Amino acid sequence: MTVFLLAVAAGVGGFVRFAIEYRWPPIGSSAFPRATLAVNVAGSLILGLLIHAPHDVRLVVGTGLCGALTTFSGVSLQLHRRIVAGAWNSTVMYFGILITSGLVAAILGTELSSRLFG
Repeated sequence: MTVFLLAVAAGVGGFVRFAIEYRWPPIGSSAFPRATLAVNVAGSLILGLLIHAPHDVRLVVGTGLCGALTTFSGVSLQLHRRIVAGAWNSTVMYFGILITSGLVAAILGTELSSRLFG
């Protein structure tokens, strides 16, 4: 049953990422990739929330949903596009915002998790 739920969660995560990327595409090689940022920050928050959750929930939601929702390759592609375009300011800004907001979201999620599950 866990494998089935893992597959369903991955399908949901992939669909959500696709839908958000479809609705908020970056336009141009140096445009700000708000959709990729949004799904990765949301994934950081969710993973933080799962820190104190039961093991099966962490497995299904963390690995399945967040694994499909967040993408290292998506971030790498967005950074690569900006570097190739010579948009250094956009590259540095995107990377800084991504790392900072991801860490803040994960910390917030961890704090909420300890209050919910701890």
